[in-house]
Amino acid sequence: MTKSFWIFQTSKHMRVKLNNTYITDSTQEYQDGDEFLLTFQNRKYHTNEPIIYPRDLLRNLSTKFIGITGTNGKTTTAFIVSYILEKLGYKVGVQGTEGFFVNNQRISPKTLTTPPILTTIARAYESGVDFFVMEVSSHAISQHRIEGIEFAAKVFTNISQDHLDYHKNMQQYQAVKESFLADETLKIINKRYNISFNPTNAYLYPLKHTYPTQLKGEFNQENFQAACLCVSKLLDIDIDQIASLARDFAGVRGRMEEVSEGVFVDFAHTPDGMQKVLSSIQGHKVVVFGAGGDRDPSKRELMGKVADKYSDFIILTNDNPRCEDEMQIIHDIQQGITTTPFIVIPDRKTAILHALQMQKDYVFVLGKGDEQYIQKCDEKIAFSDREVIKELKGLS
Repeated sequence: MTKSFWIFQTSKHMRVKLNNTYITDSTQEYQDGDEFLLTFQNRKYHTNEPIIYPRDLLRNLSTKFIGITGTNGKTTTAFIVSYILEKLGYKVGVQGTEGFFVNNQRISPKTLTTPPILTTIARAYESGVDFFVMEVSSHAISQHRIEGIEFAAKVFTNISQDHLDYHKNMQQYQAVKESFLADETLKIINKRYNISFNPTNAYLYPLKHTYPTQLKGEFNQENFQAACLCVSKLLDIDIDQIASLARDFAGVRGRMEEVSEGVFVDFAHTPDGMQKVLSSIQGHKVVVFGAGGDRDPSKRELMGKVADKYSDFIILTNDNPRCEDEMQIIHDIQQGITTTPFIVIPDRKTAILHALQMQKDYVFVLGKGDEQYIQKCDEKIAFSDREVIKELKGLS
């Protein structure tokens, strides 16, 4: 496979050398002799530079792309698919909210869930992977950040309220997801959801049969089945054999991760995601969570209602307030809490400490997963739920 190397010029754009030609997707980075990667996003800025299209670069790759979309479960499903393919002897890249990995080694840190198409193409060339498993966000579909990719397989995990600050309503949000599933590509579809898709080469789950897995929760059994079914159909290998290969998969950092006995960290930041996590284990539950600022405010009360239904005690705290008033965010969440006792502790570390002191059976710290910061306006303050729990538990 042809190799390339990257030259990063800014935090947002790059120039890539492929053979003896430099390629860029930014008019600001363009230099005489370069080829301009013309995309849906930048075409209005293009003038007279020599152009190349994403499909021109992608057709020279033998890499097979697997796209996973859904409100929740994308990351876990992607990593299970990768785990199985690696066990089968393939070199695998995974791109998503956790960054870019090759055979489970992090190569690039977190950026966008689905980065610009030139980043995806450059990573595929540079890594030389057999399979490129990528999370496909609704923003990326809407903004054509996957243009030119001919997917070998697509997976749809689920859909629930999220990103309505961008998509405006659930109808628009669902329509974007459905557009990803409208072709004749191999598709693995969660049949619990009333979503339209092209039935050609479509296979449905959950299956009647469940499989042994180390992952906790019914929702993770669904993620497990989706991943196994995807690899089974893609490679024409019996699903029982695939599930047996995957049974030792231990999970993804920050996704239903048991940091200490009975203390879980999870990325759940939507009403549906919270419901899946909190309903997965029976026992006394103390729940710590907040909500992101400058994002869909209508889901906050719904998150409060879910916590109210599935928790025994709630501690409301900061998440990533960004440039929004943190106390207003918390007030919005409170509107959904009517019966369960709760307190407000804006400082997240103090909130976690209080939860640990109250622990009877379980503590759930939700919303940030493996994130390493709290974002306040344009400032990112170093913070890790996992490391804070370990510190407070004397495990670090």
